[in-house]
Amino acid sequence: MGFDGYLLVGMGVAVSVLGFFLKRIKEQVDSTEQNSNGIKVKLAECLVKVENLEKLTEDRREDIRKIYDLMAKK
Repeated sequence: MGFDGYLLVGMGVAVSVLGFFLKRIKEQVDSTEQNSNGIKVKLAECLVKVENLEKLTEDRREDIRKIYDLMAKK
């Protein structure tokens, strides 16, 4: 096995190590993407809840205003 053989083995090892690290990075990116999607879904749910609470609060405010107006008339 001459110099060419060692060169090919070295190249093979380098490609193998590079592939290993690229695979690890891809798994981390996929995991982060899943977490991000989960957070986006939870954020959307929270925004819907906040909108509903704002609507309920505004409805109660109007009700209180009507009650106050009725009491002021008496």
